[in-house]
Amino acid sequence: MDVTLQRGRILCLVGESGSGKSLTALSLMRLLPSTAHLSSDKFVLDGKDIADADEYALNSIRGNRMAMVFQEPMTALNPVMTVGDQVTEALMVHQGLTRQAAFDAALEMFRRVQIPAPETRLKTYPHQLSGGMRQRVMIAMALICRPAILIADEPTTALDVTIQSQILRLIDQLRSEFGTAVLFITHNLAVVAEIADEIAVMYAGRIVERTSRTALFGDPMHPYTLALFAAMPRTDERGRALAAIEGQVPSPGAMPSGCRFAPRCPFTVVQCSEAYPPLREIKPDHWVSCWRAPLEEHVT
Repeated sequence: MDVTLQRGRILCLVGESGSGKSLTALSLMRLLPSTAHLSSDKFVLDGKDIADADEYALNSIRGNRMAMVFQEPMTALNPVMTVGDQVTEALMVHQGLTRQAAFDAALEMFRRVQIPAPETRLKTYPHQLSGGMRQRVMIAMALICRPAILIADEPTTALDVTIQSQILRLIDQLRSEFGTAVLFITHNLAVVAEIADEIAVMYAGRIVERTSRTALFGDPMHPYTLALFAAMPRTDERGRALAAIEGQVPSPGAMPSGCRFAPRCPFTVVQCSEAYPPLREIKPDHWVSCWRAPLEEHVT
């Protein structure tokens, strides 16, 4: 995946389950399972290539220059430590603050992420907080060291729509305030419409379309992107059967030759099964990996 994260902007990585979104996030954090390995030639952060960084160097980066908000905070937070201790730990380790200075900074961050009664909440354990409050704690922990990059992996999936909207607004406010580059991972196009500056659509581990939010929602070009939009529920079409994308995402060990979406695509030609299409700039700043893009003449 060739992607540049820009300071103060949100790039949404979109795709159905199994597309490789979370694995991409873990790759960036260098938290891959032992059965996987990083194959990227280069990963540049703060002007330095950290693709081959050792564990000591990575430990100085994770939670400091690069941080991640996981999908399920209950499993990401330590159940036997107060949330205050977990947030202050990063400041003491990475910035050498005293416990009192770290506590004061955590208290201020809890206020910024709109946690009510922050003095009390700092002393609570994860199980004593609601899902929305735990996710705010995760965001506070991720941003406490003012990272250059924040990776948010489906941070609103388990939350109701009201709390989801609050979390999205919070991330949007904080990236503007801190100038953090955000990689926001989701399968929900409604969330993308609300928060994204740029969008990268992923299928089977590859980016198939990349452009601005306005361009993608106004003129989607890749057949997979078109299928995702067609599958969205619409309030103005009540009673209409939901469209589905036939088939499923191929497993990593059984990738088809040529275009990985070809077995599910209604627009295939012979070339699609022979070679993988490169990511081409079809329009200014609108990149598509499809031999037949643009598809206007094929879509009715």
